[in-house]
Order: sequence, then C-alpha cells, then structure tokens
Amino acid sequence: MAKWLRSDTSSGLVALSAHACPIVPGDLLRQFLWSQTRGAIVTSASLTSCASFDYFLEESGLSGNPNVQALEVSSPFDYARQGSLTVVHTRSDSKNVEAYTQEMVQSLMQDIAQVQHGALVLFTSRAQMQAAVEAVPGYLVDMVLIQGTQSRARLLAAHTARVDSGLPSVLFGLQSFGEGLDLPGALCETVFIAKLPFAPPSEPVDEARAEWLRSVGRDPFNELVIPATGIKLLQWTGRAIRTEDDRAQVVCYDKRLSQQAYGRRMLAGLPPYRIEQRNAT
Repeated sequence: MAKWLRSDTSSGLVALSAHACPIVPGDLLRQFLWSQTRGAIVTSASLTSCASFDYFLEESGLSGNPNVQALEVSSPFDYARQGSLTVVHTRSDSKNVEAYTQEMVQSLMQDIAQVQHGALVLFTSRAQMQAAVEAVPGYLVDMVLIQGTQSRARLLAAHTARVDSGLPSVLFGLQSFGEGLDLPGALCETVFIAKLPFAPPSEPVDEARAEWLRSVGRDPFNELVIPATGIKLLQWTGRAIRTEDDRAQVVCYDKRLSQQAYGRRMLAGLPPYRIEQRNAT
C-alpha cells in the first residue's frame, strides 16, 4: 500500500487528509473483477506498448493467467503508404533542457512555416510550449492556435474554419491534445512531437511503486516509465492517420527515439510508418 498525507490551505486553515492506495492496480482487478467475471473482452487501440501486451497484462492483473488470450488485429490503414515518421537529430542532448528547447523550437518554427493546411504540435510541458509561443515570428502568429487561450471546442472550431477556408492552421497543445483528438484529412496533415513524453513518477502511488521495485532489485524505468511512455507516444502519433484516405507525417524532434535502445523499443510499437531521419537546422 502507498500511504501519504495531503494538506489543503484553501480555507485559510491547514486541513490534513490521510490516503492509502494499493501500489499495483491489478490486485484490485483480480479480486473484484476478473475473479467475478465469466468472460470478458478488452479492446483498445493502445493495449500494446513497445510491440508487446506485457505491460497491460501486468497492470491489469492478467499476467500469468492461463485463460488469457491476446490478439493484435492489423490496422486497415496502410501506414507505410499513407504516412511517414521523421526523427530530427538535434545537436543538443535532451537532458540539457534549455539548449535542447532552443534548438527544437528553431527547427519547429522552420517546419510550421511549411504547413499548408492543418497541423498539431504536442509539447511535454507548459514551459516548453510557452518557449515556442514566444518564438513564433510575426508572419506566423495568425496561424497558431494555443491550448488554454480559449475553450477546447472554440479552439477546434477556429482551427477547422481556417483550414476549410484554405488557410494554414497549427494547434499548440499539451498531453490532453494527444489523446482522443480526431482531426481527419486536411485538419491534421502533420503531427509535431517536441520531445518524448516521459512522465517521471511524481504522484505518491507512482513514487511508492518505484521505490518498492528498487527495493526488490527491479528497474522502475524499464518496467514502468518506458512502457507508459510507449503507450503515450502511440496515442500521440495516432493523431496523424485517422481514415483510409489520410496522408500525414509525424515529426519527432527527440533523437533518442532512434539512437537509444529504449527509444527503438518504443519505435517498434508504433505503426509501420516510413522512417526518415534528418539533422536539425
């Protein structure tokens, strides 16, 4: 069990609340769902991570269950024909946040200047997105729509109106724009990914689980962080091809996707786009 205290001072007084939660979610599912269910079919476009069902089965409490069968059904989309994934190699290392962000933003500005219809830029942090917003040159300002400046519905309506009228439009968004956003056809012909969407453990349950794994000699980065990031990356790239007639490209500015072993693990779990590489300019 993960156990923690949370403080709240919004009322002018200090209110403390005590919390407890199982570290492994699958334990609850085994106890209250799978053991009570005669049969179940679980479907999603992102049950696999890094080309494997292992992470989902472990998280859901189904790992090792002899009655479980997993099946990956081929997509009706011809990804190699309909799209491409370009990995941009920056000179700066992504760990050098300031230098990397500056170089990534410079390349991004050059790329969005080439957008003819609709595009989506996904950032991993608000600070990173703000750095890009501040770098947008004057002649591109009108084509950039930024998450948080108005409601999501109004932002998407403005984006659609611009594209439908023949004007280029680029959405700047954070994590929530990488999931469940449906922009078919000309509304999203390019998805730009500023950086691999790693989410280091910060919630009490995540921290407790990482600590527990380390205590038994296991690696939380390989077991938790990489698979979770792989699923998120699969969702983000999934904003590109939405119909059998779409033509789109994904551009990722994080060279770790092709240069690091864990990046290649994630790459193996993505749709079979044509893979291209180029250096940042």
